Amino acid sequence: MRSPFMWRGGLVACAATAILAGPAWAQNREKSWEVTPELGWIFYGNPHLGDGTSDQTTVAGANTTRTVQLVTSDIQDSLSYGFRFGYHWTKKQMVEFGFGGTATTGTFFVHKTVFRDPTTVPPTPPTTLLTDQRKQDDVSVDLIVAHANYVYNFFLQHRGKVVAFATGGIGLVNSSIFGQTADPDLQPTLDLLVGDENTFMYNYGGGIRFFGSEKAGFRIDARQVRYSSKSRGDQDHIEVGFALTVVLGGA
Repeated sequence: MRSPFMWRGGLVACAATAILAGPAWAQNREKSWEVTPELGWIFYGNPHLGDGTSDQTTVAGANTTRTVQLVTSDIQDSLSYGFRFGYHWTKKQMVEFGFGGTATTGTFFVHKTVFRDPTTVPPTPPTTLLTDQRKQDDVSVDLIVAHANYVYNFFLQHRGKVVAFATGGIGLVNSSIFGQTADPDLQPTLDLLVGDENTFMYNYGGGIRFFGSEKAGFRIDARQVRYSSKSRGDQDHIEVGFALTVVLGGA
């Protein structure tokens, strides 16, 4: 099966060829506005829903019961949507504001083992494995991101048809996780995850624009988003976007 990125790459190559073949003017004009509706894809990094291990020991008479629980998780990469608008105060420098969102599914896995360790002095019976169980459950994950970024442009073609850029900025991530279960072994983990959270984030990345006219072009960009969640720990994901970009006004 062909990767979806193969046909996307072919589409981008065809668009770039058509654009570079036609006439164009300098698009990154001073005091101009740039408007960019965007579709893209989000790739989630570890630890996803907040992986971790707990180790609890309980003493009862001559025996010690030890419970070890390992939680791992996965979030499905997902389609995203967004809208960005920026202001060029010079041809090479601009400030950009953006909003985006996505909805996906996460799965957490709980591996719980219970051992009995005798506390009497040797010789003693060996450690006994009482239970070894593996369970999992799904949750719905919604993310909304808002950011303000500084953008620096690099002109790769003397008439401004091809413009690369580097960007970095700060913003907020709103994460909403929904789920329910009737399993008492899964409920404690679910209770930690479910709810809404607003978190400060920072991002950095870059991209390239291909212009086919004085006011319109095609844009590709990628950026790394990092933030720290109270319930899930340090988080990061990569956003890859494909967009139409329109330049308005300018000197």
